[in-house]
Amino acid sequence: MNQWMHNCHSKKKVRGLGRRYRTFSKYIDEQIVSLPIRNNIDPNYKGYISLCIPFSMFFTDSKNVSINVKRFFVQKIINKIQYLLDIRTETHNEYRIFCSFNSSDLDDSGILILFTKKGMDSFYEGFFSTEIKEAPFIRLHHTQNLEEKWGINIPKELNVKGYKPIDTDYEYEDQHEIWFIGRLD
Repeated sequence: MNQWMHNCHSKKKVRGLGRRYRTFSKYIDEQIVSLPIRNNIDPNYKGYISLCIPFSMFFTDSKNVSINVKRFFVQKIINKIQYLLDIRTETHNEYRIFCSFNSSDLDDSGILILFTKKGMDSFYEGFFSTEIKEAPFIRLHHTQNLEEKWGINIPKELNVKGYKPIDTDYEYEDQHEIWFIGRLD
């Protein structure tokens, strides 16, 4: 395991990294064992389940955190999305399962399970809503750059969508790119 930091200006060893990896892996595995069953069977129901995954609970969030730590965090979440998609049955066929993370601040990462296509449409409507006339995000079309830049493996069955905030004012000042990976259609 490479515990040396290559993206900062020091060669300081990160202490307890293996323990943090194991703790995070155990947390993810305990939180997501199976797919949830939606409580409401109404066809107009737009419900969802989400799991917020706090990066800072397991790793110190600073600019000195190595890309290896961030890569492990994101790859573990992507692997869990693939696992959930693999265990789907006919009753879960309509579920939209994906993760979201911000490339600059992994503390806002999460796994979302939307129960219907209408729920996905509602999610995008809320994501793009704004008081101004133009959309606050532009779509990124260089999704293969995510795999190269981060060094992560995204299975071919998963969709990848990236967005970048246009307005870097108060609400989006620290966000560089927002990525959605999973079943998005």
